[in-house]
Amino acid sequence: MELLTPDRITVQLQDWLAGEKPEWRDIRVRPLDVTLGAGFSADIFFVDVDYVDPAGPQSQTLVVRRQPMDLEVVFGSSLALQGKMMAALDARGDLPVPPWIGMHLDPDILGLPFLVMGKVDGECAKQKPNYNLEGWLVEMTPAQRRQSFTNAINAFASLAKIDWRDGFEFLAQPENGQPGLDQYVGALEAWHKAAGRGRAMPIVDTAMAYVRANMPSDAGVNVLWGDPTPSNVMFSADGQVNALIDWELAALGPAELDLAWWLYFDDLFGRRFGVTRLEGLPSKDETIAIWEAASGRKAKHLDYYDIVAALRMALVVVGAFDRQVGIGNIPATNKSLNDNFMTLYLAEKLGLPIPEFGPDFVAFMKNLTPVEDKAA
Repeated sequence: MELLTPDRITVQLQDWLAGEKPEWRDIRVRPLDVTLGAGFSADIFFVDVDYVDPAGPQSQTLVVRRQPMDLEVVFGSSLALQGKMMAALDARGDLPVPPWIGMHLDPDILGLPFLVMGKVDGECAKQKPNYNLEGWLVEMTPAQRRQSFTNAINAFASLAKIDWRDGFEFLAQPENGQPGLDQYVGALEAWHKAAGRGRAMPIVDTAMAYVRANMPSDAGVNVLWGDPTPSNVMFSADGQVNALIDWELAALGPAELDLAWWLYFDDLFGRRFGVTRLEGLPSKDETIAIWEAASGRKAKHLDYYDIVAALRMALVVVGAFDRQVGIGNIPATNKSLNDNFMTLYLAEKLGLPIPEFGPDFVAFMKNLTPVEDKAA
């Protein structure tokens, strides 16, 4: 395959768009603003495109996202699923998502599978640096912060009103069980087995067994965003929600799982990282009340779904640990596989022995979210 230079990519995308968007004429993709070095390596980049459609001359900025073959943050995550999810939501028009353009799952055009969406302007609540310490939220008044998060919660809570059989059947994973919580837990079990690779992970193993053994019998079957965090919301300057982004973890399951994931991350980037939450951000009880009002349902079994969210995040950390070992940042003997922030939370919730943090933990975390030396 030819070397992917900016000029080559421009031509490739222009030809692809001509086939993907037959209603667009006279398409012209402007030169890419990327730094390539020895070869094309950017996984997300922007292009400007001019074209003529039935409404007349148009110009817009597009986001191109390539999917590296060897980077899987979450077991089973899929570019194709993300594309289908965004296309389905964009077609509905009742939830703010980036405008959908299309996807190409073969590596013949850009060297890797890719999807294309319209660029959405705005700010997200960044995780690094922690949005409670730096960024646009810090400059807001407490009332503005509260309203911004309320808007985001209202947006993803509306997913609970979608009938998954109305265009979202592609989310079903029959190989993992029946649609809903059974399927969701089945996917977690497959992830747990793949991530563990036969290693003893006492806290994670216990949590996995707990999650399977304590499944509520009255859990609903809903469309899930899968990764509802403030960092995946594009906010306007006045706190309105311009778009919900990153849909590669979409799934079927009880709607409370999305709420539990939001609450888990809100707690993580505040109390558990030793950071004071910004004044005005909704408390846990307030967040639940906002979600209930927007979804039109009572949140049930949140203690259980909190464990599910914590287990899911602990499995993410297993993958992060293995990647750091693989690139030589830490040795395989580093104790952070089992002793980290995520297993600590699970241990506290399940009444297990509390992990001890030391130099191994600091070495592991320095390439992720910085922690103070006092954590040693």
